Amino acid sequence: MNLASSLGLLFWERILPILLLVALGYSFQRRMRIDASTLNRVNLYLFVPSLTLSRLAETPLSVGTIGTVAVAVLLNTLFLWFVSWIVARGMNWSPTTQATVTLGSMLGNSGNYGLPLIELVLGRQFVGFQALVLALNNVLTFTVGIWLLARSQLSISEATKRVLSMPLIYAVLFGILLSATQTSLPKPFLVSLRYLGDGLIPVALVTLGVQLAEQFEFRNGTALSVAAFLRLVASPLSMFAIVHLLGIQPELGRVLILGASVPTAVNTALLAIEFGVNPSLASAIVMVTTLISPVTVTITAFLVTR
Repeated sequence: MNLASSLGLLFWERILPILLLVALGYSFQRRMRIDASTLNRVNLYLFVPSLTLSRLAETPLSVGTIGTVAVAVLLNTLFLWFVSWIVARGMNWSPTTQATVTLGSMLGNSGNYGLPLIELVLGRQFVGFQALVLALNNVLTFTVGIWLLARSQLSISEATKRVLSMPLIYAVLFGILLSATQTSLPKPFLVSLRYLGDGLIPVALVTLGVQLAEQFEFRNGTALSVAAFLRLVASPLSMFAIVHLLGIQPELGRVLILGASVPTAVNTALLAIEFGVNPSLASAIVMVTTLISPVTVTITAFLVTR
């Protein structure tokens, strides 16, 4: 089978199912105009914590593995921040444009897009690793993200309260404890968490489509292009270099590289809208990276699964 056929098959079997559910959510929102914020809270407070906890509890993770994932994610984030800062200075962008591009390039959609992507491409047994990546990205979103977009409006203590209000944080800590000590949850609780976690993939992808159906405008093509390139191309390439630099074992390395290729997190637009900082640019970055991602993610998935 040649390269084109392999890429086509991978897209058809693994990527297209994701896009179909996103398209379904988009069409549903255009016709029905449902409350997207409530649907997002269902994901954020029920499905994501349940899947994260159940996967972490079922995935043995050593302290070394947890530390390795944290270092890799932070190094990748710092690289993207540095490059976006250099470009912003060269382009003489305003602080708000710089903050939006930086956030859009740094924060990938590790949940709605990344979790089902890892499960469909690499297998269910690797979702625990991606759940850990998701937790780290959420911490960055609600600390660094808030600081970048609203540093004049929120104090350190208020930003900390936002982080501590997220159930995902506690699900991750408890899941890591269970995983590191190889302790099992009582079966009724574990089964319930599995049921909720299994609902994340369809509901989260439909939710992503619903959120993308919200109105936005395409402006500042240069900033948009830079953010898309950093998020979809530079991020997985940077993670590839980090994986080899740190000597990360192949199975975990594949998860990290593929997870780094996902489009911009929807939370980027939600934060920009909430704090009134370039909401149109932030929404456009989310939409464009999501639309382009089938090509870049398919290529990345093909390379990591060879």
